[in-house]
Amino acid sequence: MKEPRVYKTSSALLVVIALVFLFFLGLVVFAFGAALTQYLIPILLFMILIFGVLFITASSKTIISDDEISVQGLLGTKTLHWMDIGSVSDWGDTMKLHSGNEDVKLSISSRMPGYEEVIETIGAKRPDLFQPRDYPEMRRGVGFFASIGIFLVLFCGFTFFFVSEILPSDNFSMENFVPIAVVFVMLLAFGGMFLSIPRVVLIEGNQLTLRYLFNERTIRADQVRFVQMRYTQSRNGKYYFIFLQLADGKNARLSGLGISLPVAYLVLKNWHKSAAGHSQFQ
Repeated sequence: MKEPRVYKTSSALLVVIALVFLFFLGLVVFAFGAALTQYLIPILLFMILIFGVLFITASSKTIISDDEISVQGLLGTKTLHWMDIGSVSDWGDTMKLHSGNEDVKLSISSRMPGYEEVIETIGAKRPDLFQPRDYPEMRRGVGFFASIGIFLVLFCGFTFFFVSEILPSDNFSMENFVPIAVVFVMLLAFGGMFLSIPRVVLIEGNQLTLRYLFNERTIRADQVRFVQMRYTQSRNGKYYFIFLQLADGKNARLSGLGISLPVAYLVLKNWHKSAAGHSQFQ
């Protein structure tokens, strides 16, 4: 790598984001006018604060060279030499790099252009930070199950209210049945998705154990063709997950493992590389 690589959001997109925010802000002020009471003003200030944080995050850029990685934002630049990185942390799709003495911390945002390439570079420069022996168990946190429980309670409550309003009606027909069927199908799809995602991942030598809610699955390293970090695109942005391509076609998707997803990805990638290579010489 001769010249440093720079990853940043285009200036045109930042201008569009700012203009859209100013448009909606002006719309709110114009619509309420004198009605901007003491209750609405704090909400407006909170919206401005959230936008400011998001704008600062989007306007930052990451610079990678052979010797170091830097994150430059509106408030300054933070730099870490590759060998000065002491640990990694964070949660969700982001990754935070810590210096050995914890005086420098760099955050790698998943909303940054070139995010996947930056993660691959970090893994290649410091593979020792993502050793499987340091992460023998990865499990979903309590927050995930709590959010699922809240969603199910709200969903079931809405469904019960909806059905109770329709079933007693004297005008019940097939047209009334269609929304109920749609809700039922959505509930089945959601339940199937929930059951298909492992809650615990165990690394034991050349073997990977995926524990689901009601069963478990064991995968050997030589059964895995490759490990990738992929994403699906939605209106809210990219949703990342770890994809295991298996030789028998029964692939596996992993996400929300209680640690930062890129950290889990690099750990599993190193596990596959070392375990599969070792098994070839057995």
